[in-house]
Amino acid sequence: MRSSRILIALVLASTLVAGATSASLADPKSELLKEKKNLSGDLGDAKDDLEHSSKEYVAAKQALDAAKSKLATAENYLGQTRGTLAVAKARDAQMRAKLAESEAELTAARTALDVGSKQLDASEEAVKQFTLETLQGGDQGLRAFGDLLRGENPTVFGERISLTRSVSDAQVATMDRLEASRIILKVNRDAVHKLRDQVEAKRKEAAANLVTTQQLEMSAENQAVAVAGLVDARKSAKGAANKALQEDAAKVKQLENDRARLNAELKALAEKEARDAAKGIKAPGSDGGGVLSRPNGGIITSPYGMRVHPVTHVYKLHDGTDFRAACGSPVRAAAGGRVISEYYNGGYGNRLILANGIMRGKSVVTTYNHLTRYAVRSGATVKRGQVIAYAGTTGYSTGCHLHFMVIVNGQTVNPMGWL
Repeated sequence: MRSSRILIALVLASTLVAGATSASLADPKSELLKEKKNLSGDLGDAKDDLEHSSKEYVAAKQALDAAKSKLATAENYLGQTRGTLAVAKARDAQMRAKLAESEAELTAARTALDVGSKQLDASEEAVKQFTLETLQGGDQGLRAFGDLLRGENPTVFGERISLTRSVSDAQVATMDRLEASRIILKVNRDAVHKLRDQVEAKRKEAAANLVTTQQLEMSAENQAVAVAGLVDARKSAKGAANKALQEDAAKVKQLENDRARLNAELKALAEKEARDAAKGIKAPGSDGGGVLSRPNGGIITSPYGMRVHPVTHVYKLHDGTDFRAACGSPVRAAAGGRVISEYYNGGYGNRLILANGIMRGKSVVTTYNHLTRYAVRSGATVKRGQVIAYAGTTGYSTGCHLHFMVIVNGQTVNPMGWL
């Protein structure tokens, strides 16, 4: 489609050849110039639509990539939040269990404290009673001794002394229990205070963790809603990208079919020009050289050949050679010839098509694309090296350069084979 104007013209040329006079057959390109605008409209518009659709696809694919990236980030964040939430819930269960255990220990300690307090009270009461009785009754040993002096039976004296000792021993034991009870009570009281502080701290910690858990649950719910929205956005973006790509593919297929058909027509015209050359009829402006001159002095930035399309990732032909060229720098004719046409194309931008006649026994046409402006117009005859246009970045282009094409017998070829 890069030589769409010439290709379309060939359809007209073939028709003209079938029913024209001998004079018309000798110069079909003059007829082509008269009718090219009428015939080129449909394919030119289709190419423009294709380029527009391609840009839509670029935008749709960028939106899809952005949606995928956002979704991946959101899903990762949601996963982290849910993981943190699971840890918080597990910790909450552990803290509740430990809190319950500590509370049970506190209850047991308080019960033991109550029992100890009662025992202490009982012991203290017994000691008080013993003291009171001792004070009221006097020393039992002395009383028994007095009775012995007054003539009481010595056996009774021994029994009384033994009883007195037993009572004394019992009171000593009671006093020991009292002291032990006091010590145990203090230990229990300290344990209760310690456990009470531990329980209070664990309650506060559990409450704080519960707040964190609730916040994480709310955050996870909000994130889940956001992820669901991003999933929908990704589906929508993917649908838009697929639709644009399918439209591109349909248009490309249609236009490639047209290219194949028109290339066949161009080949037929090339064969006719070869026959005319054999008869001595020379193409207008042709200098008869065997090689082409470089259209500018820039280095090659993208060669002719198959490559993967950077957007659609389709393996396809790059049908020319790109030369580095500053915007506004001169572009020169690669060989003498006649300007077939100059026009704007959505893909190639401003382009100029130059018929160079027969070279090496073959019909040669050169095209110059993405131009910023023209120096010559359709029908002009130019010489090799003459400035015919100025480089630019019009059409489907990412920067100033010259896309140079060579068409031999209706087929694009590697320009380096002719330069």
